[in-house]
Amino acid sequence: MNRNTLPKQAKEAAIAAGILKRRRKVLRRSLLSLGLAAVFLTAVILIDCFVFPLKYIWSLTVQADVSRRKEGELRVHFLDAGQGDCTLIEFPDGSTMLIDGGTDELYWERSMLGYCFALGIERFDAVMLTHVHSDHAGGLDEALDCFGADTVYVPYCSDDSVNAVYAEFMQSLEKSGAEAVVSQMYQTILPKEGEYRYFGMLLAPFSPQIDESAYNAAGYPYDSEAANDASAVLYVEYAGRNILFTGDASAKVEERLVEDFIATDGAAFAVEAEMPWGRETIMPRLQQLDFLKAGHHGGSSASSAMLAGYSSPERVFFSCGAGNAYGHPSLDTIAMFEEYSPGVQFYRTDELGTIVLTIRANGEYSIEAQS
Repeated sequence: MNRNTLPKQAKEAAIAAGILKRRRKVLRRSLLSLGLAAVFLTAVILIDCFVFPLKYIWSLTVQADVSRRKEGELRVHFLDAGQGDCTLIEFPDGSTMLIDGGTDELYWERSMLGYCFALGIERFDAVMLTHVHSDHAGGLDEALDCFGADTVYVPYCSDDSVNAVYAEFMQSLEKSGAEAVVSQMYQTILPKEGEYRYFGMLLAPFSPQIDESAYNAAGYPYDSEAANDASAVLYVEYAGRNILFTGDASAKVEERLVEDFIATDGAAFAVEAEMPWGRETIMPRLQQLDFLKAGHHGGSSASSAMLAGYSSPERVFFSCGAGNAYGHPSLDTIAMFEEYSPGVQFYRTDELGTIVLTIRANGEYSIEAQS
């Protein structure tokens, strides 16, 4: 054997051993990286499923600088939703209710979700879509996906494909597992505990059985006007103060409500309710409204002289977009309220941004612009 062969073979073996060692080290690093990636991915999936939906993390960057509700306060947040409509109610017992979700534009969805995060919302007790139009339904699919809800009030409509935004809302509702309730007059929103006496009641929509002319065979209002008139109309009372939310209901609906109140002195809307402290008859008071959220963004066809004259609201809120093409709120609507309610004050989201109404347990209240 050539005496030079052994050193050469030993050198090649050492090189091969070194290569193998390096390969094993790279393999170990690769396996460790894959393991860490798998752990990270699993953690992300678990967080996304059970802790926080990560696709909404961007909403945390636009949280409003809004204070938390104090004990015994009922707060109504008229959110700036552009030319959409979105209202959030915090009841004095801590229950929460989201009424409509604005449009499906990303900016307004992000703003609405960020505002909910700022309030510390974890899950809504109730969500209500007043009617099927996209400037009210937009954003509610994201709200349900992000926060969920115990109960969701939906319009009477058997055609989920009436528009794309409504269809997305219905899909999110089905995924959420929330109880779906078709909105109808006489339904009530009641306290969970007995310390604070408040109630909410739907005064409309009239059921299809009562108002058959408004619905087609598919169970959907015949046209856009009929869809507006199928809006949920909510009355809320607390600490001697009352507020009426009219959705997009037209003057025709308001007039019918007032006619029924006048004809029966309100008795047509009296309901026996099971309160935490026992059974009690609750009855809305429309004769004198403290607060009114004007219908259909303040459009001229939505607010009736009959309601303005009968209820004489002291404070009227308009949800409308700055410089909107519809001229909302209408100058005719403003003039009408001023005629029937001398001294009335108006609060507009196009001018003030988000507006917060706070009613305290002693009946005192304040109204502040949030932005």
